[in-house]
Amino acid sequence: MADVANSLYIQTMQTALVLAIPVVVVVGFVGVVVSFAQTILGIQDQNLSFGPKIMAVAVILAAGASPAVTLLAQLLITAIAALPHLRS
Repeated sequence: MADVANSLYIQTMQTALVLAIPVVVVVGFVGVVVSFAQTILGIQDQNLSFGPKIMAVAVILAAGASPAVTLLAQLLITAIAALPHLRS
C-alpha cells in the first residue's frame, strides 16, 4: 500500500512540475524583459508589467492546453487504477 501511495505521490508531483515550470519560466522572462524596457525608457509604472505577463500566460495556456489535459487524464487513470491497492 505504501509503495503504491508513494508512486502516486511522485507521479503527481512530477505532473505538477511539468505543468507549472513552463509558465513560471516564461512569466519570469517576460517580467525581466518588461522591467528592462521600463528601465531604459524611464517608465516607473509598476502596473505596466502585468499586461504582458497575462498575455504570456494566455498564450502558454492556449498552446499547452491539449498536452496538459492529456497529462492530467493519464494521472487520473493511474489514480483510479491504484484505488484497489490503497485499501487498508
